[in-house]
Amino acid sequence: MSEIIEKGINHSTPGWQLSAKGIKLFLTEDAGMHAPVEFFADSADPVSPYALTPWQDERPDISFCPLLQNLRGDFFCIPFGDNPDAVGAFKYPPHGETAANAWKLDKAVEDAEKAVFEFSMDTTINSFHVVKRFEMRSGHPVLYIQHTVSGLEGKMPYGHHSILHMPEEGEKMFLSNGGFQLGMTCPGVFSDPKNLEHQYLAAGERFDSLEKVPTAFKADPFHDYSTYPSPVGYADLFSMLAKRGKDPAWTACVYPERGYLFFLLRDPDTLPATTIWTSNSGRYGFPWNGNTRCIGVEDTCSFFAKGIKASIEENILSREGWKTCGTFTKSAPTSIRHIQGVARISKGFGKVVSAEFAAGKVLFRDAAGNTAEAPVDKSFLGF
Repeated sequence: MSEIIEKGINHSTPGWQLSAKGIKLFLTEDAGMHAPVEFFADSADPVSPYALTPWQDERPDISFCPLLQNLRGDFFCIPFGDNPDAVGAFKYPPHGETAANAWKLDKAVEDAEKAVFEFSMDTTINSFHVVKRFEMRSGHPVLYIQHTVSGLEGKMPYGHHSILHMPEEGEKMFLSNGGFQLGMTCPGVFSDPKNLEHQYLAAGERFDSLEKVPTAFKADPFHDYSTYPSPVGYADLFSMLAKRGKDPAWTACVYPERGYLFFLLRDPDTLPATTIWTSNSGRYGFPWNGNTRCIGVEDTCSFFAKGIKASIEENILSREGWKTCGTFTKSAPTSIRHIQGVARISKGFGKVVSAEFAAGKVLFRDAAGNTAEAPVDKSFLGF
């Protein structure tokens, strides 16, 4: 076990270093957030797609919100969202205890084909059990991630919360989301000036193209959110929802100057929404301090990021037949599966327009016909 996992400190944060099959992944003990992660770790040019918040090394006291204390990379949230309201006898922290409390290492094994790592948590609120499982396969620059929830009864939103790099000056990132049926900006106020925050997007407006998302400004009524960086000085949230097809739903984030694309694959029956959070110095209160630049690509089953009450009650999306929460039962565990990976791209590769799945791989194609390929097993998601 010691050869593939080691307890240690990364950016002043305790956790585990996982190293197997060409991937190096640091998982924080508290909150179970994975970053930094290096794909192609054994090469001269590893790829590190996940972002860390700028206060990680400073380690200020953010004990009032453990989620923010360790905020980085990707993590599993249940119940997903801000959770400002209690539901019955239960009041949950932002993104739930899985994004705040301590995880325990249960398993780390490797054979010629794959390495498997498992961690677990017993929540103190509502007393349910969660197992976090990473699978790394030989030759795959991919994380196969599974969270299994047992002992929970009732309705609950959940999801993954991947935080990626906002492009630096002189760089771009191209965002594509395959075949969404409905796009909508966050209803109500997402970034409140009373909290030293500002938003660019209009509230609760629909869109059918990432290149034309409604804003709050007459001078720029629509903005292109397929190309980043996003407007400086603003933090925004919008969602795209999809239904199940013959292949996994996908999101691709192309970093042409860095030579890679990051992709996420999901089953929309389990994770119907991709929610995008953009933070380009748009939050000026503590601990954000106006210098947090990142992009959240969050595959969820939730009503935006409004938490359990808004997600389990009737809402704009559920009235139209969209699933905004899961139904859990103590009689059987529920598993949520997700794929996160990278592919190298050639010079000149642009915005992804399609993803084609063949035996054991996915082929991303841009508008000019350039392609980028990654080995991936879509059957992990049930396809």
